[in-house]
This record gives sequence, structure tokens and C-alpha cells, in this order.
Amino acid sequence: MSHQNSRHPKNLFRIESHMIRPIIYQVFTRYITLLFFSLLWDFFLNKGSIHRPVSTAFVLCAIFLAVMAWLAYLRLDGIRAPRFDRRLFRWKKKPARSYGDMIDYIDEDIPTFDDLDDEDKDRCLFLSNLITAALFILTAIIRPV
Repeated sequence: MSHQNSRHPKNLFRIESHMIRPIIYQVFTRYITLLFFSLLWDFFLNKGSIHRPVSTAFVLCAIFLAVMAWLAYLRLDGIRAPRFDRRLFRWKKKPARSYGDMIDYIDEDIPTFDDLDDEDKDRCLFLSNLITAALFILTAIIRPV
């Protein structure tokens, strides 16, 4: 009986050099954005007597990021999962530039998330969501003095 070759992602945690910058940018953007929303939630909506209310928001953020990482993993595995997480944290508008390109000053082109192919984009999303979820879990566990 022959086993059909599946599209199981190989080297899921492999980070290539052109993926480091997009992963770092995504981790920073996701962490700051969700930290802002969780602190707003704590300030405006959490007026109860819960001992550590911010920890609940941080755990919910980690669960949300884990679900987004799972969706990216499913896309890497060949399943047609929704792609809303690619545009979720992208609110910026490309500025109109009237000056020379950055390439005029350096020899090497800086890779961006948009320059990556679909598999590398999904791997970047998977890794950045997992890293940010781990940061939120650590933030929820650490008790302020």
C-alpha cells in the first residue's frame, strides 16, 4: 500500500535570514497593540475585585494569538484556512516619498513581509504569533511588586 505524499510542513521552526526582520517587527507590533488593548480593557471594563485582573486579559491575548498561530499552521499544512490574520495588524498606509530610495545608500535590499512567498509568510505568522503568545504568558505569570 503506497502512502500518498502529504504536504506536512517540514522544518516548521526553521528561521531563515530573510525572515528575521519581519518576525521581529510582527512580534513587536502584536505585543504592543494587544498590550494596549488589554490595559484599556483593564482600566475601563474591569472594575471588579479580581485579584490580578490584567493577567486574565494577558491570558486571553495569548489564547487569541495561539488560535492565529494554529490557523497559520493549518495553511502551512495545506488546508485552506482563513487569511484574515495577515491583514489584522497592518493599519499603516504606504507614505508618498519624494526623496531617493534607500537602495541609493546601501547595497543590500531590506526584505519586508510583502516580499516573502506565501509559505514564508505563513511561517513568519506562525512563529511571530507563538513568540508573542509566549511573551503574554510570561507577562501574565510575572507578578508586579
